[in-house]
Amino acid sequence: MTTSSTGRPTASDRRAVVVDDVSVAGTHEPFVEHVSFTAPEAVVTLVPTDPGIPQVALALAIGGRVALLRGRVSIGGVSERAELQLRTRLVDVADVTAPEDSLAVRAVVQEELALAERPASRSAVAAFLAQHDVADRAGVPWEQLPAGVRTSLLLELGALHPQVRVLVLAGAERHGGDHAVWLETCHRLAREGFAVIVLTTAALASTLPRVEASADPEPAPEPEQEPEPELATESQPDPAPEPDPAPGTEPEPATESEPSTEPSTEPSTEPSSEPEPGPEPQDTTATTPKEPSA
Repeated sequence: MTTSSTGRPTASDRRAVVVDDVSVAGTHEPFVEHVSFTAPEAVVTLVPTDPGIPQVALALAIGGRVALLRGRVSIGGVSERAELQLRTRLVDVADVTAPEDSLAVRAVVQEELALAERPASRSAVAAFLAQHDVADRAGVPWEQLPAGVRTSLLLELGALHPQVRVLVLAGAERHGGDHAVWLETCHRLAREGFAVIVLTTAALASTLPRVEASADPEPAPEPEQEPEPELATESQPDPAPEPDPAPGTEPEPATESEPSTEPSTEPSTEPSSEPEPGPEPQDTTATTPKEPSA
C-alpha cells in the first residue's frame, strides 16, 4: 500500500471513473461514439477500441483534454475537465504523450520525472534506471528497448504524478512485443490503488486475461485449525511403584478389576486349587510363621 508522501492515491481519495454515452466529434463523423463503461479503483479495465485516432480521441476525452460531443466523464462523480486533467495521466498516447523513438532512454526518463514533479537530476535518473534494471541501457535510443519494457516504464513514471489516480494506456499493442510484461505492471499498479484503463483493440482485449477478477490481491488462506490433542496413554509417565509393605504386614490382594501384570513375590494366604510344585520359601520379613496350606 502506498502513502501520500509518495504521490500515490490513499484510501480516502480513490474514486471510480464513469464514462457515460461519450462521443467525440471528428472532422466528418465522430471519432468515437456512444462509449460507456465504468473503471473501478484498484482494477484494470480493458476497453475495446478501434486502433489509431479512436483510441487517441477516447483517451483525450477520459483525461478531460477535449470537449465532448455528448455524454459525460466523471471521477468520483466530479466531471469538471480541470479535475479530470489533474487526476488522470495519459500513458503512451500516440502523438500526445508517447516519447520520440530517437531520444535516449535517460532523456525520456528525465523528462517524465520532471513532468511528475520529481527530482530529475542525473543521479535521480540513474537511480530510477537502476531500480528498473535498465541502467546499462541509459544511452541507447528509446526505440531499442523491448516494447513491453518501454510501456512498463511509462506506466511507472505516470504513476509518480502527485495528484494522479487514473492511468489511461492507449494503443500499447501497436509496438508489438510481449504484452504480458506491461499487463503485469498494470496489475501491480491497480493493486496499489490506481484505476487503470487500457484502450486496446477488440482482438487483443479478447485474448488478455480479464484482470477485473485478478487485480485485487488474493485473499489469504484461512489458518488451519490445529486438531484437538488426543488423550495419549503411552506418553503419560508410569505410575510410581507402590512401596514395599512394612515388616509384619500382609500385602493387600489385587482387585479383580485391575489385575496385576507382574508375578507376585509374596506367598498367597488363600488356598490354591492347583498343586504347588514345591514348598514356597518362608518370608523372612514376617514376625510370625505362616500356616501351611491345607
